[in-house]
Amino acid sequence: MVNLQFTLVETLWKTFWRFSESIDADTLGVHGESEERLPKWYLVVLCKYQPVVHWTRDCDNTLYQALVEILIPDVLRPIPSALTQAIRNFAKSLESWLTCAMMNIPEEMVRIKV
Repeated sequence: MVNLQFTLVETLWKTFWRFSESIDADTLGVHGESEERLPKWYLVVLCKYQPVVHWTRDCDNTLYQALVEILIPDVLRPIPSALTQAIRNFAKSLESWLTCAMMNIPEEMVRIKV
């Protein structure tokens, strides 16, 4: 069975959205390269721009459809119970992971993403 690394999604989201509970040297190190390429203040500005919001919604819809097709390829084929449980736990965690990662991001973008 393939290791799907569902928990990596939370880490990736927190890194992309520059989530941090505190500002310290470790946090700055983790987000340093991202901040150099796209400062968080500019990311926030982009999240308020309607074409970016619409594009994000469209991309997310495509991504989630692809995830469904990968994770549940054939509804008539039995799925191992461990995989079913892993998918269920992943689905339950998604909203809270994303909401947490998107602290201080404009509400409209959070609403589109969540």
